[in-house]
Amino acid sequence: MEKINLPGLNEEILSDNHSKFSIDPLYPGYGPTIGNALRRVLLSSITGAAATSFKVEGVSHEFTSIPHAKEDVVELMMNLKSVNFKSFSDEPVTLELSKKGPAEVTAKDFKANSNIEIINPDAHIITLDKNADFYMEVIVEKDRGFRPINVGQGERSEIGRIGIDAFFSPVQRVSMQIEDTRVGQVTNYDKLTLEVITNGTISPSDALKEASSVLVDHYQSIISGGAPQTTDEAEMPEIAQETEADETAVGAADSKTKIEDLNLSQRTTNALLNAGIKTFGGLRRLTPLKLEEIKGLGKKGIDEINSILGL
Repeated sequence: MEKINLPGLNEEILSDNHSKFSIDPLYPGYGPTIGNALRRVLLSSITGAAATSFKVEGVSHEFTSIPHAKEDVVELMMNLKSVNFKSFSDEPVTLELSKKGPAEVTAKDFKANSNIEIINPDAHIITLDKNADFYMEVIVEKDRGFRPINVGQGERSEIGRIGIDAFFSPVQRVSMQIEDTRVGQVTNYDKLTLEVITNGTISPSDALKEASSVLVDHYQSIISGGAPQTTDEAEMPEIAQETEADETAVGAADSKTKIEDLNLSQRTTNALLNAGIKTFGGLRRLTPLKLEEIKGLGKKGIDEINSILGL
């Protein structure tokens, strides 16, 4: 049976956040197959950061005005949605903004925080008059896709905290074009062109790589038998072979060693157990991308796990 040849990739950089990718030659019909999959993942499943809630001093709910400000609370909420945050923390980060009027407040007026970078510091936040003494706290989180305000807000339901419908995807637009290309005497091979525009928190190239990695992880799960991540080790298929490096990293621990017995910190242990990872074998099967998706783990927890795994 003739092997399907793999395509090449060329990137045309149009700006820092805008690139055009050409993928060819693709076997006839593979243009829409690969293009649609990449486009859907790019628009919905790339990790990004967004404001998820905020609190303004002197304001108790969203259906009110803000003292000595031109904008009301709803307009302030929409302005916060337009700020492009880049988060270096897996945990929620609280940003503070304090300003006296008169002033036009922009995103650059947020108090500096080492965990957050603001890509568009000139984004408008609020306009204050001369009597204004404005103070606001904004919580920025990292996630994927879209999260409505009624999800994940229970722990921050104190009076005056206003939730935001958060769209985390840093990819703003993906257009796709498929045309014929020639391979030898065959003229009906596909050429896929993807034009990717991001909000500047991630490069189009890195976004395309992450989208491809997400798809590969899902296909790899199918290849390995589709074992769910939340299943206990006893129900998961055994790995056929273990490399010598794996055995060295394991040390005294084997595949059936419980997570509680790995001498991990309590926080890391709880995060793994809550994600359904109960044994060392289950932990070892996780890809780096799946590891990053575990809630409550954080960078220190990932470093701790990599140390246990010998990475």
